[in-house]
Amino acid sequence: MKEGPLLGEEVIRYLNIKKDGFYIDATAGMGYLAEVILGELGEKGRLLMTDLDKDLCSLLKKNELFRDGRVTIENSNYTDLPNLLKNRDLPKADGILFDFGVGTYQLNSDRGFSFMKDDFLDMRYSRQSPLRAWDVINSFPEKELAGVIYEFGEEHRSRRIAKSIVEERGKNKIDTASKLAEIIKKCARGGKTHPATKTFQALRIFVNSEMDNVQKVFSFLPAVLKPSARAVFLTFHSLEDRIVKTSLKKLASDGTVELLTKKAVKATYAQSRTQPRSRSIRLRAAQII
Repeated sequence: MKEGPLLGEEVIRYLNIKKDGFYIDATAGMGYLAEVILGELGEKGRLLMTDLDKDLCSLLKKNELFRDGRVTIENSNYTDLPNLLKNRDLPKADGILFDFGVGTYQLNSDRGFSFMKDDFLDMRYSRQSPLRAWDVINSFPEKELAGVIYEFGEEHRSRRIAKSIVEERGKNKIDTASKLAEIIKKCARGGKTHPATKTFQALRIFVNSEMDNVQKVFSFLPAVLKPSARAVFLTFHSLEDRIVKTSLKKLASDGTVELLTKKAVKATYAQSRTQPRSRSIRLRAAQII
């Protein structure tokens, strides 16, 4: 599978990069899309990269590509952007990118994001966050656990899965991603994807308050962007996309933004063949009025 930016050309087109502009990659990840943005900027252009994962930020700072006077890297939650700009004496931006998908770095880490690995069930983007996936799996009441799996994973077998988890943890604590995946596979067979896919999605979203964070973006968007600035959003599942779609429509009806995408932009067949992760991607964009 090819690594690299997903929908890179589309992101650049909708951001409409100004050579001397100031841009924010609010979810930097491995820096694939930041690299594309940086390539469009001139000598006076600036790029702020933020990410909640401290370890990932350390890696980005070691990357020769981002050892560039035009680039600033901050370990920060994107929900704190208004404070970050104020504290760093940075201006409002000409454009901002939010990529809400789980990153390659996390999936390859030892924090339990992947059900294909025998890692401890952590799933936190930030190690400073108090709640781990282990805590949810090993301590939540069955009904509450089923609710998390159903609401954030859209898993219709949530009650069956929660029941099996509670039964198994009564014998021994469930410590690893592979052990959890094994339990789920036994009680929820069938389907085109691995039976644990939706449960792992639900745990990751819940532990990191992802839906709450996505929602918060639309309360401060005009505070961090100049008039005529553009915002581009990449989502990877229906829960995120629904929030982005609904929130942008509300801002448009309030006269705050102009929608640049009437419908979500999707990857082409050729793109999805080259980069399978792009099959589920949705791009939406808006311009501040």
